[in-house]
Amino acid sequence: MDTASVQLISTLVIIVGLLFAMFALMWQMNSQSGRLEAKIDARGEEIDAQGEDLRTLIDAQGKELEAKIDTQGKELRAEIIAQGQRVSDAELEQARLNGVNSVLTRFAHTHESQAGDD
Repeated sequence: MDTASVQLISTLVIIVGLLFAMFALMWQMNSQSGRLEAKIDARGEEIDAQGEDLRTLIDAQGKELEAKIDTQGKELRAEIIAQGQRVSDAELEQARLNGVNSVLTRFAHTHESQAGDD
């Protein structure tokens, strides 16, 4: 074999080696990419599940908060109504006392004038 043939064969061997190395690197990158995609998908499903749990928890707490607000609103309305009635009851009692006082005052004036006539 002459040197030209040896150079040609060694060049071909180098090219085949480079092609094989490139193929091996591409296969390895594809394999790692597939594993990373699987990990990303699994993590995404995990995050989705956690998000759903959080949405459920937030909904439940929101409903509980709405119920507490409704209860407090009803209690406040009842208290306002009760205080309004107490004011009305107090006003009625005051009016009754004013009426009694006016009768007693007239009676006292009448009694005094009769006593003064004696």
